Amino acid sequence: MDEITAVEERFAWMDDLEEDYILPAIAVVAGVPQDEVIRRLHGDLGAGRRLTAKQAADETVHVGRSEDLVGVGTVGDLVFVVEASGYTTAIPGVLRDLSRGGRCFSVQIDINGGDSVHYAVDGELVVFEEHWGPISPLRAGDPRWETEWCRGLIDVEDETEIWGMKIFALMERVMGATVHPSWFTEPLDTYAVPLASGYARTPAWAVPCKDRARCLPDPDLSLH
Repeated sequence: MDEITAVEERFAWMDDLEEDYILPAIAVVAGVPQDEVIRRLHGDLGAGRRLTAKQAADETVHVGRSEDLVGVGTVGDLVFVVEASGYTTAIPGVLRDLSRGGRCFSVQIDINGGDSVHYAVDGELVVFEEHWGPISPLRAGDPRWETEWCRGLIDVEDETEIWGMKIFALMERVMGATVHPSWFTEPLDTYAVPLASGYARTPAWAVPCKDRARCLPDPDLSLH
């Protein structure tokens, strides 16, 4: 069995999530304590509830709601954030904020296959890739992105490659945390955060130049 087939089999349980209307955004944060992660997401530390991803998805399906829900937990010294049916941690400005003083890797799963991968280090966006093809840094040669992370998983030359479950294995390589089914089946400390759609048409969605030969430094997109 080759490595990619093994990855697809190991993450086959992800296919079951869609039956529960779960199309998650997942982030793993290093170097930032859990309480601070919640604060940076603008959640109220005193208002957490224990919910499974399915329960959170059921609550956020209602039209006209005023907030999104994120589940937060820890694995070793890392913090993970699960949004059952939203995309808060896929917003560039949120990702930058979560990474200040550390690192943050996030993925978003899209019902139409428009999945995306994002990585930030100490407040700077390093990778922001959408849909398919090679995963590479916004700035060519950025030492904060190791090409070895993609070896055997993502073809850095194929512009048409579909990622599928390989992006979860990539998250594990980059952050050193195993993405586990319990993140979706067991209750997590869950917090209300601002609607992801509320960040539309704000500086939080600014992405550094993707012309990798001429990229400029990131603007300051702090959400504080």
